This record gives sequence, structure tokens and C-alpha cells, in this order.
Amino acid sequence: MPQLDFTTYSSQIFWFILCFSILYLSTQFIILPRIRSILSKRHDLIENDKNLADEINQQIDLINNEGQENLQKANLEYLQKIEEITKKSHQERDKSMAELKHKIELKVKESRDEIKKFVDDSKASNTKIIQDLVQIIKNKITN
Repeated sequence: MPQLDFTTYSSQIFWFILCFSILYLSTQFIILPRIRSILSKRHDLIENDKNLADEINQQIDLINNEGQENLQKANLEYLQKIEEITKKSHQERDKSMAELKHKIELKVKESRDEIKKFVDDSKASNTKIIQDLVQIIKNKITN
């Protein structure tokens, strides 16, 4: 077997050392620096993306907080508007009720006046009719 021949050991060792050295040096100075630069760029890119994501999350939180504040302000304004409208409607209702009471009182007074006038007219009419009847009866009796 040629692998076990001692005369070829020196050439095998030489070529082994030469190939190993070339492979080691090319790996150490060419391949590994490229891999390191790729990993470094990848790490930087990931860090930049993480920072950008953190900034975006902060902006989202800020926008959410502003939205919540705006919602609370809108709810407060809504409740205030409802309260104002309720007060205004109560005032208008009270005003309308007062006007209606006044109108009713006027109508009642007018009705009482009309009834009193009707009663007075009826009494005057009754007394005149009674006097006429008395006159007619007196004329009938005396004739």
C-alpha cells in the first residue's frame, strides 16, 4: 500500500502542510472577515430595525394616548352639551308652562266675566220678562 510507504511520508507531510496553510490562511484572512462583516452588517441592520420598531411603538403609544385623551375630551364635551341642552329645554318648558298658565288664567277670567255678564243679562232679562208677565196678568185680571 502506498500510504504506508515511508519514502512518501515527507512529500505527503509537505503537501499537507502547504494545503493546510493555504486553507488556514485563506479561511483566516478571506472567508472569516467576510463572514464577520456580513454578521456585523446583519447585527447593525437588526439593531436599526429594533430601534426603528421601538420608535414606531413609542409613536403608536403616543397616538393611542392622544386618541384616549381626545375621546375623553369628546365625551366630556358631549356630556356638557347634553347638560346645557337639558337645562335649556327645562327653561323653555318652564317658560312655556308659565305662558300657558297665564293664558289659562286669562281664559278663566274671560269665561267668568262672560258667565257673570250672561247671569246679569239673564237676571235683567228675567226681571223684564217677569214685569211684562206681571203687566199682562194684571191687564187680564183688570179687564
